[in-house]
Amino acid sequence: MRMHGNLRYVKLELIGLLAALVVASPAQAELVTSQADRGLLAAAVDGTPYAAYTVGRDLFVAVRSPQGLWRATRLGRLPGANVTLAGISVSERPHRYVSVLAEDLHGRWLSLARGSLITSIARPAARSSLGPAGLTLDAADRPAVAYAVQRPSGKTFLRLVTFGQDVRPRTRAITQKGFPASALPPGAAPVLVNGRLHVVETYTSAAIDWAPKARGGWEGQYLFASRDGTPQGRVGAVYLPSILWTAWTQVYPDALAVLLTSSSDTQTTWTLTQGIFVSIAGGDNAPEVGAYDWVNLAEDWPVYAGLVVRGPADATWQLDGRLEGYLIAHDGSRQLLLSRDGALEWFHAPAPSLPSIQITMGAVDQSGQVSGSVVGATGGTVEIYLELPHAPRRLVVTSPVAADGSFRADGLDPSPGALYRAVYADPETGIPFGFLPDLPVGVSD
Repeated sequence: MRMHGNLRYVKLELIGLLAALVVASPAQAELVTSQADRGLLAAAVDGTPYAAYTVGRDLFVAVRSPQGLWRATRLGRLPGANVTLAGISVSERPHRYVSVLAEDLHGRWLSLARGSLITSIARPAARSSLGPAGLTLDAADRPAVAYAVQRPSGKTFLRLVTFGQDVRPRTRAITQKGFPASALPPGAAPVLVNGRLHVVETYTSAAIDWAPKARGGWEGQYLFASRDGTPQGRVGAVYLPSILWTAWTQVYPDALAVLLTSSSDTQTTWTLTQGIFVSIAGGDNAPEVGAYDWVNLAEDWPVYAGLVVRGPADATWQLDGRLEGYLIAHDGSRQLLLSRDGALEWFHAPAPSLPSIQITMGAVDQSGQVSGSVVGATGGTVEIYLELPHAPRRLVVTSPVAADGSFRADGLDPSPGALYRAVYADPETGIPFGFLPDLPVGVSD
């Protein structure tokens, strides 16, 4: 089974921050910070992007100015250093402020930063553990948090936390009496459906949509159930006209896959791609799902590729680097946060979609030559990198793209252990599309 670290939480080891710009000719790619490689992305109603990340126990949010400069603000100090970020949102009422949900790597605490105020949301009893939590905005544009607690017996308890006009949180019990029992702490994601908060919960072998009843209490609708594999990690949900869409990572005995479900009169599930789920964004008629996958050059040295799939498997993109955030702004434009070479970079694509760029590349032949194509391109250049274990990758050749999209490169190492990645930066947006061998995208059922 291909695993890297802990699927439920990925430890953040951030040691500094820097706001700056880098230029990818002729479009601009913006560097959010050069020393953080994990983060989250959100956008205000007007499209202004915000990126959250941590430096040790300190939580930061960087915002992009109209001039393209990123300004970082320290929100406060978190309860512990073993932290991962679970959600970010931008509220507009009564004024604009950012909320960031942070959780302990081992499920020992959950905290919400609302502006510069950090509020403790949950601390489970000894030997109990919190599952991956979720954050959204309610109908009043205030943050809402969903989380579940697993006790040593396997019993679980799902909770929804909301805020009134003051700063004090209100916690509501969604499930009681330990239902459902789960081998792992369940994941949870709140989602606004027709103005009312629902909570999607994933546990050992199933997913449930919990909806409030008119006279109080909650009722559940099964979205998915499986005897083979289990949901793990972050859960995402969006509500598009009449359909609730949810996504998560499904762990099988020999693989990881990103699943997408639709729920209306009936429930349907698709396998979108291999990899780990990152985010789900609401498009015009169907969601777009972000994920990442990797190839292990050594046991402790993965090299990543970002993945975006317009569901269910309508169009796919592979990106250079690990995808940290993907969203569709109110004007239909796309925003991406990528981790590349130990830094966080932000990219923007105008509506209505990402550029229609796909790279293919064959194997290096015995003479050291490789050929491929960039579908959707009629010029520009392809950069070919040699990925190296325990060292920065090396740019080995730059090849021009012909009018028909083809490219060719010579002088490469034909040995089986050499791993080459092709990267094409879209001239209009600067988005680095990539091709990393042996990573299929868009494997649907």
